[in-house]
Amino acid sequence: IDSSHVSFLHRFTMTKDPLFKGAEGNKYNLKDSKPAFEVKQIEGGLLIGARRNAENDQYYWRVTPFVAPCFTAIPPRGDHPIHGHFWIPVDDHNCMSWSYDYHPVRALSTDEREAMERGEGIHVACIPGTFRPLQNKDNDYLMDRDAQKRGESYSGIEGFAIQDSSVQESMGPIVDRTKENLVSTDNGIIMARKVLKRAVVALRDKGQTPPGVAVEEQRVRSVSKLIPRSEDFLEAAKEDFKVREGVKQTSV
Repeated sequence: IDSSHVSFLHRFTMTKDPLFKGAEGNKYNLKDSKPAFEVKQIEGGLLIGARRNAENDQYYWRVTPFVAPCFTAIPPRGDHPIHGHFWIPVDDHNCMSWSYDYHPVRALSTDEREAMERGEGIHVACIPGTFRPLQNKDNDYLMDRDAQKRGESYSGIEGFAIQDSSVQESMGPIVDRTKENLVSTDNGIIMARKVLKRAVVALRDKGQTPPGVAVEEQRVRSVSKLIPRSEDFLEAAKEDFKVREGVKQTSV
């Protein structure tokens, strides 16, 4: 649910990955590495908006829905499929990350499916017969320091998904929150925690149904869009956030 890391952690991968490259929106990610965040609460969770500078008195908005308790949809790029993750807890120290791709108005192409199976886009190549990535903490995610030195990679790690998981896993299974240094770009994380805490307390004390359970609360799309600077992103893109059968995603 953080969009600021895209501009540095993924900057070298964005322009060559077959499920990301070629989108006009990539240039805004690469040019503006300091997005401003606005987070709006919705019935099922949050809409997390990241705003970057664009031409013609516009902002490039990337809006990520967080549907409680653990579902995200990543803002789309060009005509590439929409994608996202389910974060499913296993126990106190582990969770399973399920990643999905779909296109609302067409079938996935053979090239797209093969790219996903290779570990492109937000997917990973796994050790045969397991759900464990080939690149993992035991082999330092196959980090290539020479690629870093050549200026070909920010982290030396190949692939969007593994770049993310290397950062996530390096924090350890349980993080001491008292040592966090949260900043304005972490507003989505802060508010997601509040949504979850309120839901737990309301369920425990009042038997209240948690957010994200109702089907209508799940029918939300991620959005990337150029919006005039004078307009509120929630109002300007209110129709774009809705799942509409036979209508393609709103994407730059």
